[in-house]
Amino acid sequence: MKDLGKIHHLAYVVEDIPAAAQKLNEDFGAGPFFFIDVVPVEDVTSRGEPAEFVHASAFGICNGVPTELMVIDKMAPERAAERFAGGPLPRLHHIAYAVPLAEVEEVRAGLDDAGLPEYLSARFGEDVNFTYHDGSAALGHDLELHVDSEGLRGFFSMFDAARAEWDGETDLLRPAFG
Repeated sequence: MKDLGKIHHLAYVVEDIPAAAQKLNEDFGAGPFFFIDVVPVEDVTSRGEPAEFVHASAFGICNGVPTELMVIDKMAPERAAERFAGGPLPRLHHIAYAVPLAEVEEVRAGLDDAGLPEYLSARFGEDVNFTYHDGSAALGHDLELHVDSEGLRGFFSMFDAARAEWDGETDLLRPAFG
């Protein structure tokens, strides 16, 4: 399997995004976080079949690392839902990587061949394409592979920019859009 490169972000499943953001801010100085009440994912499939992935997310910086906080509202089919369920919260769900478009299919196939099967695929915006892979047996957490794109880089660049101008307290949780 190919080296996945530099970690793009970490993602945690939490019970309550505002409470989790506040706790990370108090303990680690994390923030600010950009909140999306219903992440507008499209073209959601699970192994080629239609799927559902309704969730809220907040994105920010924690200990210098881009970090996502997720609350899952609805997930189907069961093979995808079980990857987000179970265990105490908060907990690490996935580590994400951004892979060049020319390499992403080979990397995804390599993960499948290595026993880290894809269980969910979706698109966010015009060019943010991602898949989740079950890495529980090998890593204890899942992997998310993004196609590296202008949209992905632009979305994540706003977190560093906001952090550089932030006082560490006000507007800890802010809308991602509008």
